[in-house]
Amino acid sequence: MSPKRQVNHNIRKHFNTIIYNISRYAEIALSMVILLVIALAGFRLIMEVADTSVMSMDTEFFNTFLSQALSLVVGVEFVKMLCQHSAQTVVEVLMFATARQMVVEHLGPAETLLGVLSIAVLFAIRKYLMTDNDDMNAHNCPKNTEEN
Repeated sequence: MSPKRQVNHNIRKHFNTIIYNISRYAEIALSMVILLVIALAGFRLIMEVADTSVMSMDTEFFNTFLSQALSLVVGVEFVKMLCQHSAQTVVEVLMFATARQMVVEHLGPAETLLGVLSIAVLFAIRKYLMTDNDDMNAHNCPKNTEEN
């Protein structure tokens, strides 16, 4: 490799590392903001339940509560996915989101069947196709495989 190409390669590698680090810190900051919103929404949900009398807790109230609580669970799983970068967490987020949609939306028979099949496929993927080593994050900036 010529000296000029080597310098360009090193500069590009340096910028790739900087961009990767900036994006990683932005991801962490976003995760913290999302967790803060989840905590505040969870507190609001608890206060709403505490302020509601038992006699006014009907099925409409329960559906609203369940919808909000499951949304918080999906949010927590999403933050885990942002932090861990593993195929396992991606599958878990998809399972929780699909289950939440099925429970909250009261879908028709065809959509419910599709949701159940989707969750079954996700469980099968997790059990048969994934290993403990299925990690989507290299824990470092991706290295360029070009040699001198």
